[in-house]
Parts: sequence; structure tokens; C-alpha cells
Amino acid sequence: MSINHFQVPLYQRVVGNLGRFFEKGEPGDIPLLSKQEIISGFPQNFMTDAMRMGIEGGDVEFASTSGSSHQILQIIRYKGWWSREFTYAYQCVSDMAGYSIPHDKKAVLTTAACSAVSCFLDNPDYNERIHNGVLNLNTHPDPTRWTMTDIKRIGAELWMFAPRLLEIDPTYLAIFLVKRAEYKIDEPLYIPDYIAASYEYLTATVRRLIERAYGRPVLSMYGSTELGVMFMQNRAGTFVRCGHETIIELKPYLPERNIFELIVTSWKNPLMPFLRYATGDLVELADGDWAGHAFKPSEAIPLLKLHGRVKDAIVTDEGDIKTLADLDEVLTVCAPWVRQYQLQVTDACVTLLYVMNASNDAVDMSVVHASLRHWFGRQRVVELLAVPSIAPESSGKFAIVK
Repeated sequence: MSINHFQVPLYQRVVGNLGRFFEKGEPGDIPLLSKQEIISGFPQNFMTDAMRMGIEGGDVEFASTSGSSHQILQIIRYKGWWSREFTYAYQCVSDMAGYSIPHDKKAVLTTAACSAVSCFLDNPDYNERIHNGVLNLNTHPDPTRWTMTDIKRIGAELWMFAPRLLEIDPTYLAIFLVKRAEYKIDEPLYIPDYIAASYEYLTATVRRLIERAYGRPVLSMYGSTELGVMFMQNRAGTFVRCGHETIIELKPYLPERNIFELIVTSWKNPLMPFLRYATGDLVELADGDWAGHAFKPSEAIPLLKLHGRVKDAIVTDEGDIKTLADLDEVLTVCAPWVRQYQLQVTDACVTLLYVMNASNDAVDMSVVHASLRHWFGRQRVVELLAVPSIAPESSGKFAIVK
């Protein structure tokens, strides 16, 4: 690691403390970095000679985060950055050893929303959606409105392209599978060698639906537009750290449950290094004394479970905190027939919208209702409402808690 990576205007006030942090993992007076600090001064707060030369020479690409946290970050990085990120991540997981980015194909099923890098909402044809061996399948802003024509096209393109790896937003693939059954499409399902899930939270019910359909394990990836891939599951379900050029700290959130917020220092993108960046994402670790420890790039992290974002955590009437993973556990255990759901919380009412997995037969949701009632006491009305579909947000992602 090199302190020189952090010679950007944003960090000049703490440059004297960087040596001790990188050598001993002691942050001292270096504060946590928020999205707002990045946004408010961008791009001048990261402008170096290297960035200026990259922009003038056309060597960089521009991207932005989805805005699912309502704070959109603009990103500048060298071209081909994500390909290198995926290459490293796949090398970290032995179960991906048979896949080669230069030689094998990948298809992606996720949001078609426009970014600075791509836009598929103008319905480009098949060949226009293939870039560097990657086929982007979706051309619609809302997968709940996919028609039979959309489903047949996606299925046919998978067979035609024949990717070894299918990278998915899990909710999108679940909707594809359900609509395929609803439309009674009898063409064989294309089965890739690998299925990797990212983009948003993977619920247990959706994982089960996908794995039953494909007979393949879903390898969940954790990462972000700004940080790249941080963890990836293997076939055993263990999260393997993809730790190159990063230091990870754990900020206690629910320390009695070993749940922490991830704090990431990353110099993967030399044009925009992140110093003690508060991700807003929660993880659960195995028992241990992790608070205050800075994990160097080569150190494994005993991550047990992803718990969603801090902003999606729910405060009960008793003052307890429930995470998105806690909510998912209730639905998985008590209502496995629920494929998709959204919990809407206000001061007066808690409403759970849910979409059935397949059949419209009457089901018993009383245990789910009782669990939510236990969380929220008697101060708010608790409602459960079956709906035919739940639309994505403007970002293309699906809000589980609102």
C-alpha cells in the first residue's frame, strides 16, 4: 500500500496521520468519510494531475452510483476498471477457477436504467447490447411489466449467446422465472455453469427459487459501484474476502450480536481513493473482538451474514433494532410462499406488501402478523396486504423497507 494514493485535496487535512494508519491500523484523528463530503466538493476534491491527464486523454470512464441511498456519487476511474475487479474477485473464489473473463462469456440481468456508462432503455438490438464478451439482457425499466415477448426474447438470447456465467439482480431473475411459468413457456431453461448475484439484497426465498430452477448454487457478491467487489460467496456459502488494496474496519452497530457497519479504506481506484469510507452496510461476524481492528488486505474476515443497510434497519416500539436480515428470517420461516415483499413503516401504520411465489391459494399469514405486532407493539396499526407485484424504485432496485 502507498500513502501516495491518498494525495488528493480531500485528505490534505489529515495527511500527517496516514502513515500510522497504514502501518499500524490506528486511525487517530482521521474522521469517517461520508458520501456528502465526496459529493459536496466533487470533482475538485479529487482533482490531481493524474485525473486531469486521464480526462484530457480520454483514458477514464464516468459512472454514478444508483442513488438507492438517495445520495448519488459521481465516479471517475480508468477504463476497464470493473473487468479487473471481476477478474480479481473470481480468482479469490476457488469455485470460480474454471471461468476466464478473456475467454468466457457472461450475461447480465439487472436494471436497464441509464448511467454514465450505459443505457439500454432505448431498446437496442441484440448485438448492440454485447460489450467485451458481456451481454446485457434487460431493456425495460420495470421487470414486473415484462411481457411474454420480453421473457421469450431473454430466454432465446441466453441460448444464442450461451454464457458460462449469469450475473443477476436476484429479484429480476426471480421475476423472469415466475413470468416464464405464468406464460407457460415450455422451451428448456438455459443453464449456465455459474450464477452470481449482486446489485441488491438476496432474500432466502429468492435464493431458493433460483437454485431449485437451475440446480446451481447462487454465489452472492457484496460490493458497490465505488468500491468494487469486497466479498464473494463460494459454493459452500462462505463469504471470501476479495481484499486487494483495501483496509476494512468494523464500526459497532449491534455489538451484542456481532453486527457492525463496514468502514472501508480503498485505493483500488487510484483516481478516487476512499479513506475510512462509511458504507452504511451491516454485516455479522463470528464471535471475536473485532471493534477497533483494521483488517489489512491479506487478512481474512469471518463474515457470516449480510444484514442490509443501516437506513433499512427498523426500530421497534421497545427501542430494539431489527435489520433487513431479521425481517427476511421472519418471512423465510413463517411464510416461505412469499417471493417478494416490502415493509412500509410510518408513525401510525406498518404495512407489509407481499407477492405470492406461485399459487393464489389462501395462506396463513397470522404468524407473520404476530411477529410484526410483537416488534411494533400496540402503538401502530399492522397490516398485511397481498399484491400482484411490487415495482422497482427509480434506481431500478427494489426497496424492501420504506
